[in-house]
Amino acid sequence: MKILLTRPINDSVSTSNLLRKFPIKPVILPFLEIKKNNYREFKLSEDNILVFTSKNAATFFKFKKEMKGILILSVGTETKKILQKKGFENIINVDGDLQKLLIVIKKYLNKTKKVYHLTSKTQNVELKKFFQDFDCEYYAIKCYTSKMINVDKKKLISFMKEKKNIISLYSTLSAKSFVKQISENDLEAFCKNKNFIVISEKVKEELKKLGKLSIFIAKSPNQKRMIDLIRKITLMEEKIG
Repeated sequence: MKILLTRPINDSVSTSNLLRKFPIKPVILPFLEIKKNNYREFKLSEDNILVFTSKNAATFFKFKKEMKGILILSVGTETKKILQKKGFENIINVDGDLQKLLIVIKKYLNKTKKVYHLTSKTQNVELKKFFQDFDCEYYAIKCYTSKMINVDKKKLISFMKEKKNIISLYSTLSAKSFVKQISENDLEAFCKNKNFIVISEKVKEELKKLGKLSIFIAKSPNQKRMIDLIRKITLMEEKIG
């Protein structure tokens, strides 16, 4: 049995290493490309807040010693670990999604007027409105880019035509890229005998464009829970056949 790892190359290699003890062969085929963006640096004061909603933002953000005490709101244990390694000390982490983060952050908004969101977009309309309702200034800082890329067509077709394989998807954008290339290569029919392991309900919704599929969602949107689910499905398939 094989598992398709669709994350950007570095993340896929990391996941592959974690699967070494499993009775499954990883196939690395990134559907996204992540690159650092040279953003304009900005000054921070003690009453500001930095928001990190992805590990990529945490990876590419330029840390300075004077920032270590700034209040940090992060999403995901992987994101938090990267921020800690950089030197941040005042981190409040939410092991969930953006909506859970917004619930947590409300209590801190009366202490600040500026919120800096490290992201892959030039702005986030939803977040901008949310912070404006609390009379706060919101700035989206594009510190990295994330784009869909075309994969090796032959490798994709070969994998999809094999039975009982597993496909893992860690983001909505990677799911969009996957759906697009499956449709372009007329491979929809081969999705029906695969098990899809996804990180969130949003990713599942994107996959539904391919029809009725066998989709399993991780208990929490993080690497550990994804690996736990991969192990569970792998053992289940081993017992079946």
